[in-house]
Amino acid sequence: MRITLLLLVSWALFSWGQPHVSPILSLLASSFGLTLLWLGIMRLKGKRGRFFVSALWFFAVQLVQLSWMASPTYQGNYIFFVYGGLALWLGAEFGVLSLFLPLKGSISIRRILGISALWTLLEWSRLHILCGFAWNPVGLSLTGFPVSSQFASVFGVFGLSFLVMGINFLGYNLVRQWNRRNITAYGAVLLFPYLFGAFHLEFHGKGKEKPYHVALVQTALLPDEKDYYYGKEDRFVHPFLQWYSIVTYLKNHGEKDLDLIVLPEYALPFGAHATVYPFAEMAPFMEGELGDLSYLLTSSLAEERGGQWFVSNAFWARALSDYYKAEIVMGLDSKDEAGMYNAAFHFSRKEITRYEKRILLPLAEYLPFSFLKPLVARYGITQFFTHGKEAKVVGDAHPMSLSVCYEECFPYLMREGRKKGAKLFVNVTNDGWYPDSNLPEAHFIHGRVRAIENGVPLLRACNTGVTAGVDSLGRTTAKFEEEKGALFASINLYSYSTLYTFWGDAMIVLLSLGCLGFLRNPLAENRESDLS
Repeated sequence: MRITLLLLVSWALFSWGQPHVSPILSLLASSFGLTLLWLGIMRLKGKRGRFFVSALWFFAVQLVQLSWMASPTYQGNYIFFVYGGLALWLGAEFGVLSLFLPLKGSISIRRILGISALWTLLEWSRLHILCGFAWNPVGLSLTGFPVSSQFASVFGVFGLSFLVMGINFLGYNLVRQWNRRNITAYGAVLLFPYLFGAFHLEFHGKGKEKPYHVALVQTALLPDEKDYYYGKEDRFVHPFLQWYSIVTYLKNHGEKDLDLIVLPEYALPFGAHATVYPFAEMAPFMEGELGDLSYLLTSSLAEERGGQWFVSNAFWARALSDYYKAEIVMGLDSKDEAGMYNAAFHFSRKEITRYEKRILLPLAEYLPFSFLKPLVARYGITQFFTHGKEAKVVGDAHPMSLSVCYEECFPYLMREGRKKGAKLFVNVTNDGWYPDSNLPEAHFIHGRVRAIENGVPLLRACNTGVTAGVDSLGRTTAKFEEEKGALFASINLYSYSTLYTFWGDAMIVLLSLGCLGFLRNPLAENRESDLS
């Protein structure tokens, strides 16, 4: 009965102990959520039973934390198999940790370091399988509050995972044997990220740059409202009306003192350069709001056919840029001789730059194996994107690195833009593929950690949320959730160098590899001395 109670309480605490669900539960989960699990597991006899229970426990945790994935509205029923398969995989990985626990007694410092290192390496390795799996590193539980998050600037989110594992193993030792040595060890490691964070916030919290005025557009359109779906024609919002809404949202600001306007991933249908809009039909409204646009008709963004001018999404984006004298970042599909891309475009009065998404989702955006083609064809997916090749830094006044959707969850990928000189991260996202779920918030907390890791502010525009501004210390300064419109904000562009930007994941990976040596002879009965 006691074992069951420990397992259930730890499961509930760790499952919902995520920053976007409850910062308080997140704090508790990082402090002793796994401690309760180890107290239950160590009461079990036999490695096989421990593995099974540990794997089942973490499988159940992932069913909660990945519950946003169980949304077949746009994905189809196959998503349930993906959802269950991922949870089983992660559960099996976690179960492996139990094989390295001692059969009885306290857990030595050497073994704590070894098991924490093993888990850290398992989390890191997931980034490099197919498109990579970046969700739910246990270190996120330590990011419920800005003060506890700042250590990510040293070793990144995987360094936080190492720390969370260590804290909870030391907590197990403390509960098992309450003495001064165990109290000191647990208390010191538990308080360390908070003390570091307090100093870090005090040191960098006063840094200020000239305010950067931005408008982040959230269209609040679901995929079948934004694009034409057979059988759902009545939900489709005509692109004329989509542009009307965008211009109206921006006009609500009243002033024109904007430095940057950001629109979400796949902001409009038809891609960037397809000349599909009859200029004469849209001109009365668009020119009424943005002034005379005839000077752009001679550009490559417009085409004359049959005596009429037809223009593209890029044409209207350039018109917005000229009118507001602001840079525009906008997610649009694009196609050239080399392939088709899910892209983010940067429009300025000088040039247009395209960034191609590099992390593509299997089946939805690229086909990992040809034998899967009949499966995805049943869901109407017949064309796939080409992977982008490199990070790109754009911007006239302030260098910014662009990312598209899920890329924001990959620490090494975002760091590449920072290494190229970016002082601002801009992410365009569409989480509307999983409606009525907590995906937008789960996605957003990854973006906050990327800002801390690299010491730069973050701007993100999402079709259905979360559209937000975050400063270089991971503090949310402006936020839309489910509203439609434009979020106007003044962002402090203060940035600073971090150790994580300098060495990336390499340092925590090397340290973890070194600590693996402490896991010798894992199946033998533990003969190491206790902490006491």
